[in-house]
Amino acid sequence: MANNFLIKSVIMFCMAFSSFMYAQTGRDAQYVEYMQLALNKLDSVNTVEELQQTANLFERISKKYPSEWLPGYYVAYCNVNSVFYDIGSSRNEMILMKARERIEELYTFSGADLSEVNTLKAYYFTALITIDPEVNGQKYFSEVIRLYETAIAQDPGNPRPVVLLADFERRLPPFIRTDKRNPDEEKAKATLLFEKENPNIEKPYWGKYFLEIK
Repeated sequence: MANNFLIKSVIMFCMAFSSFMYAQTGRDAQYVEYMQLALNKLDSVNTVEELQQTANLFERISKKYPSEWLPGYYVAYCNVNSVFYDIGSSRNEMILMKARERIEELYTFSGADLSEVNTLKAYYFTALITIDPEVNGQKYFSEVIRLYETAIAQDPGNPRPVVLLADFERRLPPFIRTDKRNPDEEKAKATLLFEKENPNIEKPYWGKYFLEIK
């Protein structure tokens, strides 16, 4: 608990400092404030309901600032992540359909970070596999790997595709795993990359919790 409090305190400090810096450079102060509030809420969610409330908050920001790609990104992320909070929910297919629409929209933004978008798309397919592994596992597992590998190539400094790919490959049945990567070594690499991140409203910073999954 103490570690979680420390991490959240550091994130909030970084965001407060970022707000000051954006104000100095003419960044829309209201957008910065809205995003910080939404991200603070996202960092503290514990239930599907809270995730959906946060998705709605990002949705409102997205409508107010249609040229910004990150609010829509976080709408999709909240929807995908909610599936992992309640794998058996009857709403999951509908939620993932909404997430897919948002993810595809992200490719139309000239300023979108494609490494992050492809990582999120791979995470979406992982959610599809999770809710129906027998049907979707064989159908999508190679696409998940391809998207994570693409995301890593697009930005080798992005820790999310590194740790998520390691976690995904670790869960694959032994007969379809490859020897291309060692999951423990990949997690160690991701740890170093996460340590270099500076949490702020301009880039995603989620995923560090995957380092703790055994």
